[in-house]
Amino acid sequence: MYKLALITLLAAAAMADVPKFCNKLDCPRFKVLKTTDEYEVREYEESRWASTDVYDMDYDKAGSLGFRRLFNYISGNNAANAKIPMTAPVLGTIIPGQGPACESNFTTSFYQPFNMQKSGGPAPTDKDVYLQVLPKVTMFVRSFSGYATEMDFLNQASMLAAAINNPNAFRSDMYYTAGYDSPFRFLDRHNEILFLAK
Repeated sequence: MYKLALITLLAAAAMADVPKFCNKLDCPRFKVLKTTDEYEVREYEESRWASTDVYDMDYDKAGSLGFRRLFNYISGNNAANAKIPMTAPVLGTIIPGQGPACESNFTTSFYQPFNMQKSGGPAPTDKDVYLQVLPKVTMFVRSFSGYATEMDFLNQASMLAAAINNPNAFRSDMYYTAGYDSPFRFLDRHNEILFLAK
């Protein structure tokens, strides 16, 4: 009885560390270093992700293709034929092309569940999907709600850059997007635009 109570207590404590916007899914662990009215500065732990790259000029098309590849991976398209629980967020890493007619590099990533964070999940069987470790990083993070479009993320990125008011504080050659909700969640949606601190 004591052991069961202890396990329940430890599980509850672990869930208390998961932000509400993760919707009770496993998601990256971080600590908040600074909070302003416009953004947070967060320090993220080293983390493991399943990722895929798409080179395209169309944000929605690239995101859709990347999501489909990773969803197939967690649905069993992996060396163990294992079903892997969905996590949050769906992370996008965007390195814009050098000109208006150039393809951008879109990387879509799924966070690996907590029980796979030490050793990594099963190897992908799709050659376009790979597992990676993201190092401990500091990010400037601006949160917003609604169904986010590419234009919403770009507008939020402009507002984040203006709020930081120091172009030397973050990398301007790339940015990250994070969406935490299923398309079927209509209210209280949570999105983020993130800049990597220098």
